[in-house]
Amino acid sequence: MKNFKYITILICSFMIAACTSKNENPAQNAIQAPFHSTEWLAEGSEAGVNIDRYLSAMEAFGFSGAIIVSEGDQVVLRKGYGLADRESRRPYKPNTIQTSASITKQFTGAAILLLESRGELSVTDPLTKYFEQVPEEKQDITIHQLLTHSSGLTAGFGDDEDPMDKHTYLAGVLAQPLYFDPGTGHAYSNSGYSLLGMIVEQVSGVNYETFLRNELLLPSGMTNTGYVLPDWNPENMAVGYRNGETWGLVHKRGWIEDGPNWVLRANGGLHTTVEDMGKWLKTVQGLGVLDEDAAKRWTTGYEIENDGFSEYGYGWRVFDHNRWGKVITHGGSNLIFEADFVWLPEKDFFFYIQGNTSMVTARSQSANILNAAFDSSFVMPPLVEVDESADSALAHQRAETYHLYDGNLELTADDTRLVAKVAGQSVFDLMFSHNDDQKIRFAKLNERTRIAMDKMQAGRKDALSGLVHEETDAITATAPFLRRINQIGNLDSLHVIGTFANAPGSRFYESGPWTTFVYAEFATWNQYWNLVWGEDETYREDRRGPWPAFTLVPTADGQYTGVRQEAPWDVIELRFGDECLVIGEKRACPEK
Repeated sequence: MKNFKYITILICSFMIAACTSKNENPAQNAIQAPFHSTEWLAEGSEAGVNIDRYLSAMEAFGFSGAIIVSEGDQVVLRKGYGLADRESRRPYKPNTIQTSASITKQFTGAAILLLESRGELSVTDPLTKYFEQVPEEKQDITIHQLLTHSSGLTAGFGDDEDPMDKHTYLAGVLAQPLYFDPGTGHAYSNSGYSLLGMIVEQVSGVNYETFLRNELLLPSGMTNTGYVLPDWNPENMAVGYRNGETWGLVHKRGWIEDGPNWVLRANGGLHTTVEDMGKWLKTVQGLGVLDEDAAKRWTTGYEIENDGFSEYGYGWRVFDHNRWGKVITHGGSNLIFEADFVWLPEKDFFFYIQGNTSMVTARSQSANILNAAFDSSFVMPPLVEVDESADSALAHQRAETYHLYDGNLELTADDTRLVAKVAGQSVFDLMFSHNDDQKIRFAKLNERTRIAMDKMQAGRKDALSGLVHEETDAITATAPFLRRINQIGNLDSLHVIGTFANAPGSRFYESGPWTTFVYAEFATWNQYWNLVWGEDETYREDRRGPWPAFTLVPTADGQYTGVRQEAPWDVIELRFGDECLVIGEKRACPEK
């Protein structure tokens, strides 16, 4: 799981002056009633108001999920956005249930530490204390190494929907070769956490979920967290959506009699609500079932990961930020359902967000949530008023590729919205409103890049020689690209998609004034390269980032407001006429 990058924080101090909540007494404050199923916004909280403003805009663009935010002991925002079930038009609420995916790992870590505090195990124990017939190269693996992904075990074994029992799974994992000798490296391993779940069951004498529920969840007031034991109302469960289409539920998908199969158990799949996760924060802070010392050990980083950006603890990612201090976090994703837990202990600020769509994911909101809360220079996305009578069936009818000169707009339906993936310089110029000087400059940059990509595809070690500054070694600049190509293998083609300006507030603005987007297409994979240029029109660096796209929000019959999917949130008005997409005076039409 990749950590999001943190940008700038503005430290704010304020008091909660007035609060409003649906179906609640306005005199109540967030401490008195932080976990009701009703929505809650502390209007005196600048952070809460700004986060709500941000997510309300993202709701129009396709975000659906819920969040809980607290400052100190006060919950300042607890709210759902979008739809938990598009077919029934059921809204997403703070008590909507969905999988937390890999956030499950922190619960497994807490279970291990709770058992250790009772003297029933030690994190220094080897696998051979709990399992028979462990291969020789794996016999020295310790519980600590399983917790910190330093065991060398395989990343995973089997499929999430494979109803695999404990014995089959254990035998399969132990038969896999190690990535490295135990304790000599770091590699994220779901398998390691499944083995930890088995250890919890063996030591406690009860089912993994039963132990969590009785010893951790219920004592924390978390009645809606678990696998199969909570008495959930099916109407409170979120349906997942992948690429705009209904995917369904994780719950009981390939599960066995007493819960999820062992491919998923103890490393993922635990279902919860944002309300419950708000209660869990007390345990993380050492104010719950785990004492302060155990909680500190739980949230300490031990193994360096992410190229040194963070350290991995016992189900947590931990790093120090030069302005925010310590950040304790973990995300979870099955590429459809996503969740993110973020705690800044030195700022006494916390949020947990979850969502049920792959198009506007929950975890991708996290950096902007912090920006909205604390950075006064953050550019908010526009608030677009959605046409509530819009028809999702019509959006699906319009979902095809529309052509314009050398480019196109590939439209995908996402409920009543359309997401336009843009390609070709003529389309970039139109959608980004480039002026004449920019059009001339960008055409030249595209041509220079195209020549370099042809050299790159031919394997030239100095492929970037026509792009870099004369004092820059072209071979050194080209090497990371060739290394990436060799690692993935089977490169089909390199496509120069187009160039755009890095406006203030955009993700690449600090790197340079312009970006040329390149699509690297492999036989079994693809990558998006963003080549950023300096003021002297020489290549400066490559930045990862999504395909440039706009969300088309229906505002009236046949009318759409298109908003770029990231800051500075370029806006353009579009409409459909005679089966073509009309943008200003230009018409983009499907091929007949």
